[in-house]
Amino acid sequence: MPNYQSRIFLLGLVLVCLPAIAEHAVLETVLVTATRDAQNLADVAASVGVLDQATIEALNPRHASELMNRIPGVNIVQLGSGGEGVAAAIRQPVSYNPVYLYIENGVPTRSAGFFNHNALYEVNTALANSVEIIKGPGSALYGSDAMGAVINSLLAQPAKEDRSTLTIEAGEYDSYRSQFRGAQLSENNSYTLNVSVAKNGSWRENNESERQELVLGWFRQIDSAWQVNTVLSASNVSMATGGSALSVADYYSQPEKAGNTIGYRDVSALRLSSAFEYNGDDHSVSITPFIRSNSLAYVATWTLNTGRVQPAPAWCPSCSPALDSQDAHINEDGHDSVGVLLKYRKDFSESSFVISGVDIDRSRGEQIQYYIERTDKDPGQYWLSYQKAGRLYDYTVDYLSVSPYVHVESQLTEPLRISAGLRYDAIAYDYQDNIADAAQDPAHLRPQDQSLDFEHLSPKLGLVYDFSEAINGYTSYRHAFRIPSASQLFRAGDTADSTALAPVKADSIELGLRGNLDSASRFDFAVYYMRKQDEILSIADPQTGTRRNANAGETSHRGIELGLERDISERLDIGLAYTRSKHRYEEWLDRSGNYSGNSMPDAPESFLNARLNYRPHVLNGGHIEFEWVRQGAHWLDEQNDNDGIASDRDKYAGHSLLNINGEYQFNSQLSFYTRIYNVTNRRYAETTSKYGPAFTPGSPRIATLGLRVEL
Repeated sequence: MPNYQSRIFLLGLVLVCLPAIAEHAVLETVLVTATRDAQNLADVAASVGVLDQATIEALNPRHASELMNRIPGVNIVQLGSGGEGVAAAIRQPVSYNPVYLYIENGVPTRSAGFFNHNALYEVNTALANSVEIIKGPGSALYGSDAMGAVINSLLAQPAKEDRSTLTIEAGEYDSYRSQFRGAQLSENNSYTLNVSVAKNGSWRENNESERQELVLGWFRQIDSAWQVNTVLSASNVSMATGGSALSVADYYSQPEKAGNTIGYRDVSALRLSSAFEYNGDDHSVSITPFIRSNSLAYVATWTLNTGRVQPAPAWCPSCSPALDSQDAHINEDGHDSVGVLLKYRKDFSESSFVISGVDIDRSRGEQIQYYIERTDKDPGQYWLSYQKAGRLYDYTVDYLSVSPYVHVESQLTEPLRISAGLRYDAIAYDYQDNIADAAQDPAHLRPQDQSLDFEHLSPKLGLVYDFSEAINGYTSYRHAFRIPSASQLFRAGDTADSTALAPVKADSIELGLRGNLDSASRFDFAVYYMRKQDEILSIADPQTGTRRNANAGETSHRGIELGLERDISERLDIGLAYTRSKHRYEEWLDRSGNYSGNSMPDAPESFLNARLNYRPHVLNGGHIEFEWVRQGAHWLDEQNDNDGIASDRDKYAGHSLLNINGEYQFNSQLSFYTRIYNVTNRRYAETTSKYGPAFTPGSPRIATLGLRVEL
């Protein structure tokens, strides 16, 4: 759709949703992520998106993008054309960097030192009771990585009633899923059991996936003051990753083609936590010990190319002369953790309090990286078979973080509320190279054994003003940071030492307005500006050509986010989530050029999710929803030259998709539902790459049918 048409459509929806403002109570949504304790949304000096259990169960999403993209400012990108891969764009370009913090029940799913951009697929989102997304920096409460957003999935919350639900689903391309949700109450105890087993076939070659999820919860009310909530969360994902980017020619002529036939990714995650909570008259205490284990094995498909090394290099005596690419490799890594979250709250009045605490995380991470070589005889672009060769990296990293924090809120006047927070993070790495005596690849430096320390202060300040009982506004300043990850420090893939890296820092200001326009209308509007410094880049020395990771970049990020919901009638409602943003290099000089002042690649100019939901009598309490998704244009590379040369593919034009989901209720115990994705069978790119250039084709029209039974 042309840009002017999109704007006309958006304006029309806004006009529909804007009746005269009346005095109605602000939505009393209760959050736990914004302050790490229960709080009304109206008191939070930040833009927050909330997805409740009813929404999650109604959508029954196969992928996090189907759920989270309904929130303004959130663009979760599905990777792998139906697989389990994830990238995110929340106040950032579509990013594979550690700029988002994923947590379950307040516990980070990974240690900050061992970030995985696909970490969202380790989270059992479809089994959550609710999901809360705090957009923008969150380091003042949560520490490293909380730059673009904090995403908290709340699992196994105390049951409100006895309930058991079984869902069975099947779709095209040999896809199926079965899911069970159960809750049982017994005096002072409640138990929850959630299980999901899924197989995702694929319309593309070598792109199937399987997923198993388990969530167990036990909540016990010990006495009038003490309670404990224990949650076990586990997931296992096995996927083929041939659904990678294709050349432009193959994208248009053979989109079902595999980018390779050897790619795979196997992921396992286990988390166990027990929150011991005491609630007194004016104070409360929370003690949450946790353990977790993460493992990951994959072929680094982005390293595959057709370069041939003849003969076998000296640094890899076990390699054959037919080694393809000095960079092609398999990774096997993981980390195990123990830790505790300590929190104390003191209430001074009904509207003033202080929360203080300390987070402790002790983890050990391991990584082995193997060279791989082609064993097929096909001289073409795509790999067909391979075997392991020598070890590129083999190291162990011990990680320790101790992080005290404080958060204060007070009602200055009847309409004006202030909040402030500060967190201090002390983080240590202890690195050990397990193949120190082996020959070194000159293109991949292995650092010597060493210890590194990082310290950082993260402040925040916010104001909330109640214009009426129905509408309030807020403004905030928030700081964020992320430490260099273990892989950036010790597995840089470079020819010079990168262990002197400093944390990336960000400062953000935000203005927002939200509330109820009347009993049938809700809105949420935010404007933000964020500036990041000391971005980590791969820099080449112009004299020697040696490469290293360095703090060398500065970027800016600004945008507007608008959410609207309107009940047109008892049976018809509409929803809209609109984002318009600009992501720019302020200072960006890397080995290929100076791009200061240019727009960042992989940063869609706009994102729109518009929904119309109709509940006719004929569906017997069910519904049919039409969802229109529009992703705007973005640059493919840093040059922004737009020189008109078609082969350059300087810019991706964006795309629009129409999705339909519906439900028919046979009775109170049995319902039937369907989803049709990409109804118009539009060809579009999930992701793009400047290398090639290359496009990853998105899914064609796909239909799914399911039954839900209340047992």
